[in-house]
Amino acid sequence: MKNNVFIMGDSYSTYEGYIPDGYHFYYSDERMDPPIVKGVEKTWWNIMANENNLNITLNDSFSGSTICNTVRETLTVESSFVSRIDKYITEKVFAESNINTMFIFGGTNDSWIDAPIGNLKYCDWTDDELKCVLPAFCYLINRAKEVVADVIVIINTDLKQEITKGFIEACEKKEIKYLCLKEIDKINGHPTELGMKQISKQVTELLHEK
Repeated sequence: MKNNVFIMGDSYSTYEGYIPDGYHFYYSDERMDPPIVKGVEKTWWNIMANENNLNITLNDSFSGSTICNTVRETLTVESSFVSRIDKYITEKVFAESNINTMFIFGGTNDSWIDAPIGNLKYCDWTDDELKCVLPAFCYLINRAKEVVADVIVIINTDLKQEITKGFIEACEKKEIKYLCLKEIDKINGHPTELGMKQISKQVTELLHEK
């Protein structure tokens, strides 16, 4: 039986037609500007799922989205990872879909838009704290652990150092498996087809670690 997987991501994990309706996407069959990924089968998540016999129950990836509730001017707070996980938990999506594993792959937009970083905090979050990257990340992984047995965090290259450091510290404290990506081929800050293969390979290696 295949392991049911939920992906929560940003542009790196999008592909038109394979994310919820209304979500912004970055990659598509019609994309003309590099990086061009020719077909959904060449995305990191599709390669990874096929190689590891995983069933992607839902790819909840929204291009441009932040983990925290400080969002891009073109987006609403409903696009944030924090808002999205709250919505799915309220709607009992995890309970009804028998999801075993959740991949969280974000933080890139938080870093790019200079969202306030804040401090690691593991309970009793205020609305203002959820507008900051590190407390919002702690909230996100805490909520994820409430509903999914295995949570895996993928940490992008080229994030602000304090974000990367904070993500690692939070994952280690909460005993969550994480991957710090290395040497991903990108154009305009986004993975090329080679970059997608590199991400998939590194995730697969993590999955096979004992």
